[in-house]
Formats: sequence, structure tokens, C-alpha cells
Amino acid sequence: MAGYGETLGSVADLRTLCEDGRLDEALEAVEVMEQEGVPISSNVVHSLLKACSGKKDLLAVRRVQSLMTHSGLDSIAVLGDHLIRLFASCGRLPEANQAFCKVARPSAYTWSAVISANAKLGQGGTALKLYHKMQRSNVKCDKYVYIAVLKACTKTADLTQGRLIHGQII
Repeated sequence: MAGYGETLGSVADLRTLCEDGRLDEALEAVEVMEQEGVPISSNVVHSLLKACSGKKDLLAVRRVQSLMTHSGLDSIAVLGDHLIRLFASCGRLPEANQAFCKVARPSAYTWSAVISANAKLGQGGTALKLYHKMQRSNVKCDKYVYIAVLKACTKTADLTQGRLIHGQII
């Protein structure tokens, strides 16, 4: 396979491939870059994650996760958010939870992603435990967290917990 410089001119070309829905080509190019020792930026990974959205292509998501891990980018919250949501959309809760565990400083959006994933995929009790863990970590809840945790309450049919959380909202 030709070197990166011979196949694509720039990172902008990678973004264009992603935006044009040519995810496999973009992934191949980035994998060549990685093999050649070219550092993979968070912006490139973000473009790849966005390109995966809506496709439910588990293999592609795993390839991006591998790139993130090899590049040391799997601890960045904004990238972890996307990865968690992508694994959840593929029905892969263990991998979504694993992606969450690698995030160094989860944001409220990261917490809402993992709480929502657990609630959506039938683990309402785990989602509630994650919510309580979030509270202990002093991350301020936002509307997305509240939506996710209230959905978890409906999954567990925990009316008392739902009322307590509703009381925190109002």
C-alpha cells in the first residue's frame, strides 16, 4: 500500500472522506498513517466517530476505538461520549461501559451517555448506580443526565427514586 503522503494530501482530505460517507476509505487511510508513525489527532478521531453515527457498523466503531487506544485518545471525554453512544446504538453495553471507564474526567455529557446506554439496553439498576456515582464525583447534572436517569427509573419501575430525582430537578 502506498504511503500516506501518496494516498491523501492532508487531514482535511480525511474529513472530506468522512463527510462524504466514505468511512472505510478514511479508516484505511488513518490506519496507514498510524502504521507509518504519523500521530493521529483528536480532530481526526472525532471526524471518524461522527462518520460512524447512524450506521450501526460495529466493526467500524471497533476500528475507531482501536485507533483511539493506540493513540492514547480513549481518555478524552468528548471522544468517549461519542464512542459510548455508538456502542450503545450497536447494542454493545459491555463495550460502552468499558469506553466510559477509560475516560479520565467524565463530563456531564459522558455520564449521560453511559447512564442512557445502560437504561436503554435494559440495565436500569446499573444506570441508577452510575447516577449516584456521578453525584458523588461532584459533576453537575444537566438536562440530559436527568432525562437519562428518569428513563432508568421507568425501566426499574422505581417510583420512589423517580420522585426523588424529580424533586432534584424542580
